[in-house]
Amino acid sequence: MSGIKQKIQNIIQLVPFPAVAMEVVRLVDNPKTSAAKLGEVISQDQALAAKVLKVANSPFYGFPKQISTINFAIVVLGFETLKEIVLSVSLASSLVNKLDKDFDLEKFWKHSLLVGLMTKHLAKDLNYRVSGEAFIAGLLHDVGILVVAQYFKKEFQQIIQIGKRREFTFEQIERRFLDNSTHYEIGSLLAEKWNFPDQLVEAIAFHHQPHLAPKNPQLPSLVYLAEYVCFKLGLENIEYADHDESFSADLPAVLEVLKLDESFLNDGFIEKYRAKIQSDVMKNQIFSGEM
Repeated sequence: MSGIKQKIQNIIQLVPFPAVAMEVVRLVDNPKTSAAKLGEVISQDQALAAKVLKVANSPFYGFPKQISTINFAIVVLGFETLKEIVLSVSLASSLVNKLDKDFDLEKFWKHSLLVGLMTKHLAKDLNYRVSGEAFIAGLLHDVGILVVAQYFKKEFQQIIQIGKRREFTFEQIERRFLDNSTHYEIGSLLAEKWNFPDQLVEAIAFHHQPHLAPKNPQLPSLVYLAEYVCFKLGLENIEYADHDESFSADLPAVLEVLKLDESFLNDGFIEKYRAKIQSDVMKNQIFSGEM
């Protein structure tokens, strides 16, 4: 195994998934879970508990009195919104060490969150079976980029600089500097290490070419379509991508997986999701304060 390949494997073993976030996801997906049990788990993380209270007390919810307990905040927010907040805050705080000062972390997380929220809405509207799973797939689709930016700083800068020339795809450039690896392969290895379900690992691995996913091409196709809609709306797109070329190449195959006609993606369809995302941003307060 080459030096870079071995380093990737070593890094994957060292990056933990936040235990509180994992437990919250497990509890929310269990219909027997109570707000009290969730509150008990979230209270183990003071920073997370403070964020949950802050969101519950935001003007969006308009509660007449100050909400001072986690349990009541959970009731106000609802389980699904709670899961979105917990995952977003926990992942952001656990994967931001030793990043280069030139890496725009805020823009990266805004992009990840918006794609997660967009994937959730598309999943609901297109009748995908688990919309909460769709949010996680969208949120984590580019997690491998963080690993590259943190642990392969020299290679990351080279990838970015050559990518700006538009002479090669980012996949070609990544494979050149990361010993034939890509950010989506690295991200899927990390998700596998975190014991995520197979369909989430696959969604991360194939979000650039969803139609090639062997088991469940629908989920990575939803992530792909979510990125496309965000791109069309101009919502916090990151420079680490060649969206305009890849979308024109792979979009027809993705639409075929989702059983959609290309005419379906008209301006009215795209704009409908702008309003939904704006509502989510207000509801979750995802871009306020520390993210």
